[in-house]
Amino acid sequence: MVDGELSSREAERIVWDAIVVGAGMGGGMFGYSLARSGRRVLFVEKGRSTLPGTPGTIRAAMPELAEPTAARSPEAYYAALARAGRSTDEVEDISGRFPRRFVPFIGSGTGGSSALYGMVCERLFVDDFTPRQHFSDPGDSTVPEAWPITYDQMAPWYAEAEKLLRVRGQADPLRPEAAAVGLPAAPPFSADNRPLVDHLSGLGLHPYHLPMACDYTDGCATCQTYLCARPCKNDAARNCVLPAVSNHGAGLLTECRVVGLDADRTRVRRVICEHPTGRLTLTAKVVALAAGALATPVLLLGSRCGDWPRGLANGSDMVGRNLMRHLLDPIEIWPRPDSTITAANKEIGLNDFYFFEGQKYGTVQSFGAIPPMEWLINRPGPRGTALRLMLPAVRHVYERFFTGGLILASMMEDLPYLDNRVMLPENPRPDGRQRMRIQYRLRANDLRRHATFQQLFQEAVKPFRKRRLGSGRDNSNMGHVCGTCRFGTDPATSVLDPQNRAHQVENLYVVDTSFFPSSAGLNPSLTVAANALRVAAHVNGTHFAN
Repeated sequence: MVDGELSSREAERIVWDAIVVGAGMGGGMFGYSLARSGRRVLFVEKGRSTLPGTPGTIRAAMPELAEPTAARSPEAYYAALARAGRSTDEVEDISGRFPRRFVPFIGSGTGGSSALYGMVCERLFVDDFTPRQHFSDPGDSTVPEAWPITYDQMAPWYAEAEKLLRVRGQADPLRPEAAAVGLPAAPPFSADNRPLVDHLSGLGLHPYHLPMACDYTDGCATCQTYLCARPCKNDAARNCVLPAVSNHGAGLLTECRVVGLDADRTRVRRVICEHPTGRLTLTAKVVALAAGALATPVLLLGSRCGDWPRGLANGSDMVGRNLMRHLLDPIEIWPRPDSTITAANKEIGLNDFYFFEGQKYGTVQSFGAIPPMEWLINRPGPRGTALRLMLPAVRHVYERFFTGGLILASMMEDLPYLDNRVMLPENPRPDGRQRMRIQYRLRANDLRRHATFQQLFQEAVKPFRKRRLGSGRDNSNMGHVCGTCRFGTDPATSVLDPQNRAHQVENLYVVDTSFFPSSAGLNPSLTVAANALRVAAHVNGTHFAN
């Protein structure tokens, strides 16, 4: 047993100061902050522990590469995903004419998606906190005039989160406030990246070294998509959950799925869980949800009762609505003809098109290494079997057309709409894996922005050999999901108040990306971390005042 993990019955006997549902970036930061203040904190995580000492964890490679034979059965494959910190949840997408089902590429386990992330930890722009004015045609979007907090209110929490995550990088030259942040420097651009940086600078653009939560140990490849075996990556597991448990007495229950919150009109009374040892009933003074912007609304919607017929904290009917996910469009690019990228490549950021000619688009950044071929072929089902049968041809195509380049991606801010939403599934999965139903459709104004942004992006890298790797319009690309329990000042149009407390449930908070009222156009990790620290300070002073 990993230090800090409790038996389920021990956890039931304690009345905790705070139960944190989910141990990703939001939950990890929130729980760590309370635990170091002396509060009795319990992390409840439906995924496995990936902390040091946990047997069976798959590190240093994607599970499809590390354990290719696991693809022979769905049970073995999903067990391998779980041991690699990956989610096994199923999303049912009903947006099109026919429903689609897929497993999103997100994290599950200690650290959540931060255990797999590319370590980019960037502050939002000051103007991201007043979003609506920056879209020439917001249409019927619910994007607000302003967030209920300002950049200046977030700034000290950004600074604390950057310190805890040991963020290093270069100031974005397009943000005057960035120069005052004073991050430690990252290594210089690698020789592989320098031709692209010089090209962009020669166009009058402003590339800079991304701020990264990375310690850059010898041999660091700035990895993402798998659990790193090196002590490079600073994430919620390593920097928050582990010290909370090891140094500050927090408890940890893993492979423990919260299936309901038992509440009356004003308070959560009990947290109901399914654990390998059986059903658990846990109690705490404060409950913080950090299960992610897909699972958190499903938990609230599923916690229906006489006082909450539409779902817990859903008096506004806003739980699950305003679903957002960035439109990520990756390309593989060869900065030098016939070159093979060998060095760390998660380096380049570019925000010249973030606000451009009266319209808002998003960022362009390095996206890391291309996944190995095995990620595509070592999956259960007919498609995976067919690809394995054609292995020589698949390998030839993959090695000829999809290796050796640098992945660069545009990341466009999408807008929130009431009918883009997460809903309860009609039927549970027979194998016990969680299912969530989504509906997400792009509007004509979003499609126009997307087309313009792609033109700008392609024009900037026009001289180079390149190949498209996917489309941001595809709903199976669920990166940076957010917005499904937005915060605001009006209980009729938001789920949470400005302190991330449910408007109508006095001891219930949400600290994952669900709280975003707009998606902004940058990686959300640092904003989630900073906000969780801000909310933890509020909870510590409000619920546990000495």
